[in-house]
Amino acid sequence: MGLLDNLERGIEKAVRGAFAGRGGSLGPVEIATAVRRHMDRESSTMSEGRIVVPNLYKIRLSEDDFAQAKSYGSTLAEELCDEIIRHSESQGYTLLGPVKATFVKNTELKRGQLSVESQSDRDADAGHSAAPRPSSSPAAGPSATAAAPPRPTSAPPRPAAAAGVGILEVDGTRHSLAEGSTVIGRSASADITLPDTGISRKHVEVVRSGSRHIARDLGSTNGTSVDGEQLSGAHDEAQLRHGSIIALGSARLRFLLEGGDR
Repeated sequence: MGLLDNLERGIEKAVRGAFAGRGGSLGPVEIATAVRRHMDRESSTMSEGRIVVPNLYKIRLSEDDFAQAKSYGSTLAEELCDEIIRHSESQGYTLLGPVKATFVKNTELKRGQLSVESQSDRDADAGHSAAPRPSSSPAAGPSATAAAPPRPTSAPPRPAAAAGVGILEVDGTRHSLAEGSTVIGRSASADITLPDTGISRKHVEVVRSGSRHIARDLGSTNGTSVDGEQLSGAHDEAQLRHGSIIALGSARLRFLLEGGDR
């Protein structure tokens, strides 16, 4: 079980607490979510139809948050590399080389803030480095670096959406819904992770069967509504139609149909 999953299974309070401060809360789950969103924004379609995302990531943290990240040695960076590869596979992205994640201190950032930089490099060094080493920029301070163990990182081209295939739009990012169940929640193990304390670890699922899509509440603490109708009791699910709004916590997810009957 990895660090990101452990956070959602009992250790979360202790680890996330170390990242909490007056400037806000920043923990491994928030870092992973920010990197996934960065990947979605930076994805680009090649002429042969492959969707390529960067394989080198530099995460800049405030001085306090960097000190906490460094205390985990290479573990946090390795888990983040694994999460980058998992997200690439789930979205049909292609990584052109080994994945590397580097944490860098930035004294201009406040506690709870971060920035993500990325690039693609086929020849990236996939070795591990648990100890901090000097950064190329003196102002950035030391960095802790690690890379995921070698594994296939290329995924086949993502096919064009078939008629009636659903999309969930979250904060401008679109997620294609695969056949079967797509789980949405606060957990890093959810298919779509939403870092909102008002959302349960596994809050709601969208079940796709052909062109039919059903939203089903998974016994969440604060409940789910679809187009203003609360899902509860014997009516804990609702069929989604083009333009339906799924509300959970402070998040609003818009359901879209690509082709087919709307």
